[in-house]
Amino acid sequence: MKNRRWYDKDPVLKLAVDLIEKSSDSVKDYVADYIIEEAKNLGLTLSENNFDCFWQRWQDNNLKYFEAMEYLKIIDYETKKEISMEIIRYIRNFRE
Repeated sequence: MKNRRWYDKDPVLKLAVDLIEKSSDSVKDYVADYIIEEAKNLGLTLSENNFDCFWQRWQDNNLKYFEAMEYLKIIDYETKKEISMEIIRYIRNFRE
C-alpha cells in the first residue's frame, strides 16, 4: 500500500496522529494546544495557503485541530518525532 498522507511514512508520526484522531475532544484540545505552542516556540507561522483547502478529514471540522495538524506538518522532522512521542505518552497515560 502506498503512503498517501504526509505522516504515513513514519510509524511514530502515524501512531501519534491515529491516537489523536481517536481521542476525546478534551484530549484533542490539549494536544492541539501543545502542538501549536511548540510550533510557535520554534518561530513557525502558518501562511494563508495552509487554509486554502478543506478536505473531509477529522481535523477539518475544528479550526484548532486543523491548525495544529498544519503546524505538525511543517515542523522539522526530529522535533516532529519528539512531539509525536510526547503525544503518544500523554494519550496512553491519559487512558490508563
